[in-house]
Amino acid sequence: MSPASQLAAAAPERRNLLRATAVTAAAALAINLAIWAAATAIVDVPDRFTPLTPGAVGFLTIIGVAAAAALYRILLSSSRNPLRTFRRIVPAALVVSLIPDALIWVTGAYEGAATAETVLPLMLMHVGAAAVCATVLPALATSRR
Repeated sequence: MSPASQLAAAAPERRNLLRATAVTAAAALAINLAIWAAATAIVDVPDRFTPLTPGAVGFLTIIGVAAAAALYRILLSSSRNPLRTFRRIVPAALVVSLIPDALIWVTGAYEGAATAETVLPLMLMHVGAAAVCATVLPALATSRR
């Protein structure tokens, strides 16, 4: 296949991945903001605990989805079975992503505001976003619509 043909074939794939990333981000944001709303309705979260604010939740969710999409894009061009490889990496990435939350919990960071009641919702958000990234992103990115 000529370089021009490869570029022409890659354009729809990139558009699919961009659309898939946008939908995945919207779904992950919806889940994470629902978790935030439930957590803040149940627990009085101190203002100094900034990770559990809508802005932080939204920003970090978008960053996580973008990282997942970038990884999937790399795997699409470098792996024989990108879906299987992606779905094997996602749980490992999830565990790694939980480490900072666990550390702020065990250290009592944010002037003692990092407690089970404030950190567990953050950890649940990681799980929700990872589940969406593992399912929605590859399903939409590889569809031929």
